[in-house]
Amino acid sequence: MPTDVHEKLVELGFSEYEAKAYVALLRQNPDTGYQLSRLSGVPRSMIYEVLDKLIARGAAMRMRSGGAVKYAPVPATEFLDHLQREHEGLVEGLKGELTTFARQPNLDYVWNVEGYENILARAIEMIEQAKLRVYAALLPDTFEALRAAFESTLQRRVHVVLYSPSALDLPGAHVVVAPLSDSDISQSDRLGLVLAVDGEEVLIAEWPTQTEARGAWTSSRLLVFVTEHHLRTDLYLPRVLALLGDRALDLILEEDRELFAHALESHIGDPGL
Repeated sequence: MPTDVHEKLVELGFSEYEAKAYVALLRQNPDTGYQLSRLSGVPRSMIYEVLDKLIARGAAMRMRSGGAVKYAPVPATEFLDHLQREHEGLVEGLKGELTTFARQPNLDYVWNVEGYENILARAIEMIEQAKLRVYAALLPDTFEALRAAFESTLQRRVHVVLYSPSALDLPGAHVVVAPLSDSDISQSDRLGLVLAVDGEEVLIAEWPTQTEARGAWTSSRLLVFVTEHHLRTDLYLPRVLALLGDRALDLILEEDRELFAHALESHIGDPGL
């Protein structure tokens, strides 16, 4: 146990000797430098220098008792609270200072996201940080993995629209059911996700299996616009064609009918492709 504690203190910036001396102080105090050297394993030639550093850190105190100089620790909770506030202040200060000269990254690139857990984590972060609107095309299994994030976002009155091949239970969201064709169903085990947030960022992902999961994220305005446009218009196509019936063939150029083959066959019969 002490070794684990020593390692964690070193991660906070303590030297190995400082960590050993502070733990020894917590276990036995107040005590002289000589006794602390024996208890902690810090060499006698180093113990007073180490104790001075602990005092400078605010982790220890020096006192006189019966003519002898003794040392006592600042209580662990008090010291760690101070350390936490100190680090938080340092981080906040660095945010302002670093942004004054840090070059803004070019986010028009498309960034690869590898791994199922990484894709879900990125999607959850996007959804939970949404301010205005979220559009997502996904399958029921994918929805379950993201349900909590959607529910949290809806509580902030963000507009959420989901497109799925079957009904989804998400009160407050607008769920558009877009049934898959037979050929699409055979490919649905890829558990794809298309997610557009606030008209600012897009995540598109697929995973034939969880070990093969891969995705792409971008904030490119053009790609975000195209993706959101697809989500908000193309998935209504089967309904529109159903309303048009045979008139759809008059509106769609012959060379474009292959693009609409599944929907045409489903709603107006064999279009003679």
